[in-house]
Amino acid sequence: MKKLLIGLIFSGFHTFAQTERYDSLWKDPTVEKRIAEGIEQHRKGDFTLLFPDLQGKAVVEIQQVKHDFMFGANIFMLKGFKTEAENQRYEEVFKSLFNLACVPFYWKTLEPEQGKPRYASNSSAIYRRPPPDLVLDFCEKNGITPKGHTLVWDNTDHAVPTWIPVDTAKIQPLIDARIRDLAQRYGSKIKTWDVVNEVLKDHPLVPMPPEYPLKAFKTAQKHYPADTRLFINEVTTESWQNYHRDYTPYKLLIDKLKYQGAKIGGIGLQFHFFSEPLHYNVVAGKAMTPSDLFRNLDLYGRYKLPVHVSEITIPALPAGPEGLENQARLTRNFYRLWFSHPAVEAIIWWNVADGTAVAGEDKWRGGFLDEALKPKPAFDVLDGLINREWKTNLKASVSGKSYSFRGFYGEYVAKITVNGKTTERRFAIHKNQPKEFKLTGL
Repeated sequence: MKKLLIGLIFSGFHTFAQTERYDSLWKDPTVEKRIAEGIEQHRKGDFTLLFPDLQGKAVVEIQQVKHDFMFGANIFMLKGFKTEAENQRYEEVFKSLFNLACVPFYWKTLEPEQGKPRYASNSSAIYRRPPPDLVLDFCEKNGITPKGHTLVWDNTDHAVPTWIPVDTAKIQPLIDARIRDLAQRYGSKIKTWDVVNEVLKDHPLVPMPPEYPLKAFKTAQKHYPADTRLFINEVTTESWQNYHRDYTPYKLLIDKLKYQGAKIGGIGLQFHFFSEPLHYNVVAGKAMTPSDLFRNLDLYGRYKLPVHVSEITIPALPAGPEGLENQARLTRNFYRLWFSHPAVEAIIWWNVADGTAVAGEDKWRGGFLDEALKPKPAFDVLDGLINREWKTNLKASVSGKSYSFRGFYGEYVAKITVNGKTTERRFAIHKNQPKEFKLTGL
């Protein structure tokens, strides 16, 4: 009993010491200053509303209704739950937080039988793989931007069809035809695509044609509309941990592809914690520190291309209240840092709810909803940041011909009340666009 008590005391002290080290890194004044100033500088601007017809006084209410910045998640469970109530709950939560959806285009499940792709909304059901047409209809109805994931991935478990030939000379024409077909069907509807995925990771592999990543980009460049952004996407280890300055392997891969003619339009950095040692090193302040994250974002930011933090799994470890709090604390810190960096265009959580990850990954409990689709503390963090802290809502009395304010970039509704009559106007404020908006007819 004495040994057990000492062990519990030591364990509690160890956890406390880890938390103190972690918090000291994120509360460092230099780190906090860079995050706060980055958000203020890169996500907000000064704007003026002009009221040329206004006579007397008015009450102006300004409400931001949509972000320019892309907050997203994969949408793999759309219509994928057992009950309609669960499906509705999933959709409502998705709409409440996100303006971007990662749409599954994994070849293995999109075309399980050669020549019979599952494009249409009424296609046969496959778990975590809703048909693209179904997803795009949902996105269009709810003002959500779709992102296609992924055109080419050499993973036999999740991406390579079972019917693919072993002769690499026969594989390349099939890849080219797939890219062409997807471009023809979805090129006008989806403007951002992951072209290749996890090139640097060892998977259960199928032999692939020589230089298949370069060929995939060149084929996509040929068939997709010119305004399509073609992304490269890579695993957590290569995106954030295997850093060697200008000799970082992921950077060297990007450099080589660009030199060979790949028109890379964006860079994806996955952020999965699929390792207990990694998670506990993070909580202990020994990995994924603020300096680590800024260092990598600064490196890829040099390309002047949009960066997506493309797939996020933050575990709720250990099981119980401590793990839920760990997940929430990490979520807030990471999102604030990513949001502050000028290179980052999108932050994409992966699985919305616990119990909906790919086989083998549910043990991490990486959703911000639990298995019953109830909010975890991480949901409260995301909701607080996306829908309150980072949304501009103002109310003011105006007696002149203008009203100036500073707000987050995005879409707005203004309600102007004069002599008891309220007029509503919509407008949008974007970076590097006009800073004045004329509201007439008041």
